[in-house]
Amino acid sequence: MTLRRDTARTRDRLLDAAGILLAERGPGFSLPDLARASGVATATVYRHFEDVRDVHHEFYYRLVDELVAELTAVPGNGTGRFTEICARWVNLALQWGRAATRIRSSEGFLERVRADDPPTSALHAALAPVVGELAKAGEIPPQDTDYAVLVWITLFDERVIVDLAALGWPASRISHALSGSVLAAWQQKDAAGITVHTGRR
Repeated sequence: MTLRRDTARTRDRLLDAAGILLAERGPGFSLPDLARASGVATATVYRHFEDVRDVHHEFYYRLVDELVAELTAVPGNGTGRFTEICARWVNLALQWGRAATRIRSSEGFLERVRADDPPTSALHAALAPVVGELAKAGEIPPQDTDYAVLVWITLFDERVIVDLAALGWPASRISHALSGSVLAAWQQKDAAGITVHTGRR
């Protein structure tokens, strides 16, 4: 259902404030706290959200929607596209990474994909074709797509990006280092010298 424009603006304002509260204080804030932080009436906050967990849920859904939209909009193919996707990912994670670390799921990424969790499944669906394109072009060995996406997700974990930023690394250095590590991992061979892949493409 499409929200009215003014209602959507208010919701975005609330979620922006939620991101600030999450980054600064963690998840332990109340809906009245959110009202004060956003400058929105408490009654209006309660019309938008049932409780604080609902706020966390909606904040996470919005950031993944924005991430997926940004990554899938990158044109081109091959390593160039992969590199640009990684750069955009880092730039976005630097905006909401600290807040996102406060509301992480205890379930594994692939576990959530198998459970058809909408944001996780959408992110997997955005990344998997990039792996396929690189393998088809011969830029990485053919390999298990789920494994490859899991490696990518793990290295681009917002906690990693936040840590590197805290070291004073600029976004360009973080992106270059992490994208290089992902490509190197995809080239790894097991102890028998066989390219790592488990059969699922």
